[in-house]
Amino acid sequence: MGGLAVVVIMAAGVTVLGIARGWWGQGDVVGNSEGFRAAEAPIGREGAARWPEYGFDDRRTRANADLDLAPPFRTAWTHDAGSLLEFPPVVGGGRVIVGTNAGLALALDQETGEVRWRTRLRGRVASSAALVGGDVVFTTTRGDLDVLDAATGERRWRLRIGSSSESSPLVVDGDVYVGTLDGTILRIDMETRRRVWTARAAGDVKAGLAASGNAVVVGDYGGQVSAFRRSDGRLAWRTESPAPPLRGPGRFYAGPAVAYGRVYVGNINGRVLALSASDGDVAWLRATNDFVYSSAAVADETVYVGSYDRRLYALDAVSGRPRWSVDVGERISGSPSVIGDLVYVSTIAREPSEGITVALDRRTGEERWRFPDGRYTPAVGVDGLLVLTGVRTLYGLVPAQTGG
Repeated sequence: MGGLAVVVIMAAGVTVLGIARGWWGQGDVVGNSEGFRAAEAPIGREGAARWPEYGFDDRRTRANADLDLAPPFRTAWTHDAGSLLEFPPVVGGGRVIVGTNAGLALALDQETGEVRWRTRLRGRVASSAALVGGDVVFTTTRGDLDVLDAATGERRWRLRIGSSSESSPLVVDGDVYVGTLDGTILRIDMETRRRVWTARAAGDVKAGLAASGNAVVVGDYGGQVSAFRRSDGRLAWRTESPAPPLRGPGRFYAGPAVAYGRVYVGNINGRVLALSASDGDVAWLRATNDFVYSSAAVADETVYVGSYDRRLYALDAVSGRPRWSVDVGERISGSPSVIGDLVYVSTIAREPSEGITVALDRRTGEERWRFPDGRYTPAVGVDGLLVLTGVRTLYGLVPAQTGG
């Protein structure tokens, strides 16, 4: 999120002008069911013991709607990480593993919150890690891809990927895909520890990639969404974001989510797009009233995405029409998470100490629970444990009825 403040400051004057002229709401395209494939719905896991990468699965749906986990909660443990946590942890093998803005990789015991290991990295961590077998993979703002032993934190190997990276590693069939701030996309073979291929996006890549069939997809700061073939990195298709009047194609800070044969992604020009996963054609777009930095979560034919206009939107995945929207009181920058029957979202208040996390009924938008900490992507969940990410603190929350 390092570039977030700069983009907002530079665009502030345009934002006021744009809202006054009403361009945020112009040009919505309402889609239909053409190309929509219900069989490609997100796959939840009722007995999930892992949340192995950012977005839960390789399609980055940020959802496990089948997990039976809901408030009331009690706090089983807390850990102050000592610096800003921009992205949530991954969970697996009894460990909660996270990277910090101070360049620390950290593993906590899943049950007790006790520190199991700490490893210093070269550069900030502005992304989530990913679990690959017994390894955990981090990217850093120094341009390193660090691979650590997930059980001990011992460094197995390091690969220089060039420019700074804030792209959460994507794991598909044991290979890792990342993007960099100079617009490079890389596929890395975890066994040989080498690059399989490199490709070029149309601009800086801040977001993580998502798997889409035989391709990987990502948006960039050139306002383009691109699909690259996993086999050789060749460009399968590229789509420029439709632009509101008086504006260019914007920038994609948000990462894509892939479901139902579509790619769902938000743009800082205030638009949320649905593209055909096969050819990049625009299925629909929906305008919000401010920047969309939030990556979407997808479950039950609904796309959940937050905006700087303070609203969390639940959009019909087929048509883009709103099912509901809720004003949560402050700007939304991070991605929502769908866990069980709830969608969790955090607010980016003017003072970090004022951020909160709320849980809304994913079908109605009714608030079910709130927590007095939060800023970016709020929560991940496994059997019997919700791990909530505050500004600099991780909270291990368990259902209150478990006692103890």
